[in-house]
Amino acid sequence: MEVIKRYAIERSAKMKKTISAMLAAVLLLSLTACGGNNNNSDNNSSSAINADGSRETYVTFKVGTSHNAESFFYAGLAEFERLVEENTKGAVQVEVFADEALGTEGEMAEGVAMGTVDACLVGSSSVAKLDSNFNVFSLPYLFIDSDHVDAVFAGEPGQLFRDNIWNSNHVMILDYWDSGFRHYSTNKGEINGPEDMAGQLIRIPDNPIQAATAAALGASTSTLGYKEVYLACSNNTVDGQEGPIFAFCDDNFYEVQKYMVLDGHIYTVMGLLMNGNVWEKLTDEDQEIVMQAAKDAGLVEKNGIRQSEAEQIEFLKEKGTTINENPDKEAWRVATASVYDQFADTYGADLIDQIKNFQY
Repeated sequence: MEVIKRYAIERSAKMKKTISAMLAAVLLLSLTACGGNNNNSDNNSSSAINADGSRETYVTFKVGTSHNAESFFYAGLAEFERLVEENTKGAVQVEVFADEALGTEGEMAEGVAMGTVDACLVGSSSVAKLDSNFNVFSLPYLFIDSDHVDAVFAGEPGQLFRDNIWNSNHVMILDYWDSGFRHYSTNKGEINGPEDMAGQLIRIPDNPIQAATAAALGASTSTLGYKEVYLACSNNTVDGQEGPIFAFCDDNFYEVQKYMVLDGHIYTVMGLLMNGNVWEKLTDEDQEIVMQAAKDAGLVEKNGIRQSEAEQIEFLKEKGTTINENPDKEAWRVATASVYDQFADTYGADLIDQIKNFQY
């Protein structure tokens, strides 16, 4: 993980930069005491330029993730930090916190709205705490592939939620990142079609759309806490679970789940969120830099997750997992069509159709 190694090296450089900035600040205060002007910067001002071309730091913000420092999420945030600091010439500083150091994803999403958290990278269910309609993206088999996903979130639907969450919570969505498509696994037997889900007890997140999807497939559900799922699969308290491929590998579910189907029933987007007051401290130029850095760093995170999937699938097969890699997706869509009828009034048929049929 070259980005993470580079991140550790640059931490040391940042400490030296901070010391230089403190010395410059002392000099600036002494000049002010001798008659200099003390002008507060506004949204269109820039921080002072140092002799070496760097700028004085005027904003430092913290960004949190629930994932560890070995994850692609962290690698993306490390790249985000590098790009912001490099392209603002040090005027904007970023501090990345992993492993829920700033709270759980739900706590961080609420905190970024309240102003107790500067910025965070959280999953779709936590973004939905700021706008419940964001749960529309949990509808089953809504997306065809990653190109469809990228087009939707770069297009009108993505902008709609950017605007809504800004207007309702004063939170800026800097960019949409990736947590991948989610798949079912089980111990009951091979999953060759949706009919093989009937009668199974599947652990899911506490999400009514996921529950409705499983019910349409003839399965029942449990909402055990995630940390309990491995043991529950091991002792057959539940028959199976669901999640992205990287989680199946990282959390060793291949040890307690024998069968998997790459059905991709839900795509989980990640939102890189920033508190509005922090956003408004940035100059117009630096806002553009931060937004572009979020987009560019998002490619590091997305490519890491997407390009590792083939290797992870081979790893799982080597570990003895039987994987249905090419299920009949249309059969799964037909089997869960009733879920759309249940939630059409909640999210609006027009919005659902726009996302489902978005051109790309």
